Amino acid sequence: MTNSTFNQTSSMDTLNKQLNQLVVETCCHPRLSLERQKGLNEIIWRIQQSGKLLSGVGVPDYEDAIQQTWLYFCRNLCEATTGDTYNPERASVITWLNAYLKHRLQDIRIKAASNAIAAYTHSSDFDESLDHVNNIPAPPAPPPILSDILEWVELEGSLLRSIHLRDRPDINCQVLIQRRLPPETTWEQLAKEFGVGISSLSKFYQRECFPRLLNFGKSQGYLES
Repeated sequence: MTNSTFNQTSSMDTLNKQLNQLVVETCCHPRLSLERQKGLNEIIWRIQQSGKLLSGVGVPDYEDAIQQTWLYFCRNLCEATTGDTYNPERASVITWLNAYLKHRLQDIRIKAASNAIAAYTHSSDFDESLDHVNNIPAPPAPPPILSDILEWVELEGSLLRSIHLRDRPDINCQVLIQRRLPPETTWEQLAKEFGVGISSLSKFYQRECFPRLLNFGKSQGYLES
């Protein structure tokens, strides 16, 4: 290990210890109290200054993902409100937040792809009463992305249904892929409907369902390999 690597590791360990101590102190105060809020703000400031959160260079709506991440942080650091409570024995605060932020960035990419899918369904809408438009040769029909995905989800239904959350066969890849296609159902709605934490649903979707949808998109040429 080089001196530079050792110093970086040592610095990160020190930061994590400081943040964990702040978490303990912050969570000792009642929810919504001024002391709790000050503690949350201090932790957020230190994490921002560390520069250790996932970068959003070139990612549209990155700021929205960051705002969602900080909201999740404030709601679940000390108590489980919209997801799983932070557990310092499983990960550092920064690792915990980066895991959530990664999922939100993936959601942004999925939403962008969904918008592209929706755009295809509207791209052929035009006023056929305009003769000068009718005289122009029609462009090639856009690929029916959404209908192809829906057909694939049905054809592969047996396999996709077999991939489900532990002890919850009703929460499976077929259902989640269908519900996340336009018009998408929010994670909040799905969590309420299934009685499962948003984090659990999202992690399962990102780990098991989205890679299969992504592979299908690549196999059809809709996405770059």
